[in-house]
Amino acid sequence: MTEKQQPHANGALEGLQDWPTLVSRAVDDVTRIFQSEAHMLETRIGAALETRLASTIATLTLIAIVICGAVCMVCAAILLLHLWLPLWQSFGLAGAGIMLAGIASYLIMKPATGINSAASP
Repeated sequence: MTEKQQPHANGALEGLQDWPTLVSRAVDDVTRIFQSEAHMLETRIGAALETRLASTIATLTLIAIVICGAVCMVCAAILLLHLWLPLWQSFGLAGAGIMLAGIASYLIMKPATGINSAASP
């Protein structure tokens, strides 16, 4: 911007007429900054999402393996009980044991809100 500014007939400098160009450049620069920031944010979110997705897939795979192992253990227990009981009783006993274990787990994990609210005045 080392141009010499020539006065016009009305006394205004010629450099002042360059404002629209400067404003358009400023708007263009701000637009480029916003676009680059949006691109960096998209890249960061994409990387975080990819990491979270890989972790979730690994966790779900592990849960599926544990469930398959548990099913095999229940089947083995049923077949072991079948040595002394009929098959239908073996299945019934295993099912009742699993239900009792589930109910006990639920009661252990259930928050004790009834005890605390009764103790409060």
